Amino acid sequence: MNTIESEMCFGEYPDERYYKIENSTVHKLAGENIKSVEFIYYKDHDLIFLEAKSTCPHPDSKVSEDKEKARKYEEYFSDITDKFIDSLNMFSALKLGKYEYDDQVGQLIRKTSNFKRTTFVFILVIGKAEEGWLSGPKAELERRLLKINGIWKSRVLVLNASLAKRYGLIKNKL
Repeated sequence: MNTIESEMCFGEYPDERYYKIENSTVHKLAGENIKSVEFIYYKDHDLIFLEAKSTCPHPDSKVSEDKEKARKYEEYFSDITDKFIDSLNMFSALKLGKYEYDDQVGQLIRKTSNFKRTTFVFILVIGKAEEGWLSGPKAELERRLLKINGIWKSRVLVLNASLAKRYGLIKNKL
């Protein structure tokens, strides 16, 4: 399975390890105003919740005197945080039987019932970002997901297209 998001081609993923949660049956049944990452991918012992963006506001925008820049910064990171949390909640509700199983859920994800050794990883891929610049967005997301990471022992990664390719997430950059 592969998917094109924000000018990047993610995949080839084995179908049994992939779940396109965005616009899935569960996402639709969860109701309005529920946000979603692009997809969930089970790699080794990581359950990856992946969100892709081509760009990201500069961290200086957070404290900018330009109220519009500050608003856009807040909106960007609030949206991504909501996507990670809502997707984790939808996935958990699905695994706990609150929804009938979605045909789109990969077999390996569907069969796995013990996630004790699995790490939930929230990954934001900012395609056009420079590698040295990624620590700012990573720190922002870690701050916003502090409680979730504490509860679930999850972690946050922020990658650009090159790092995502090395990590085995991107097949080709478009």
